[in-house]
Amino acid sequence: MIDVLTPTHATTIAPQHRVLNAADAALVWVLKWSGDADHVIAHKLGTMPTRIADILAENTHVGSRDKASKMVERTDGH
Repeated sequence: MIDVLTPTHATTIAPQHRVLNAADAALVWVLKWSGDADHVIAHKLGTMPTRIADILAENTHVGSRDKASKMVERTDGH
């Protein structure tokens, strides 16, 4: 069904969302541990919240959690 309340234009381009790489995936974990919500992390990284959820569920970028914990350990000096 066509939504008649939402105007569409032939020149309208859908927003592009960035695809996250391995370094971004590790950053997702660090931001999550810092208390950021998934949608906030997605906004910061210019992507969709579903991509953040996939990383946190370890459906994508498997091993990014370990990489992030090692990054945090190095910065904490442990």
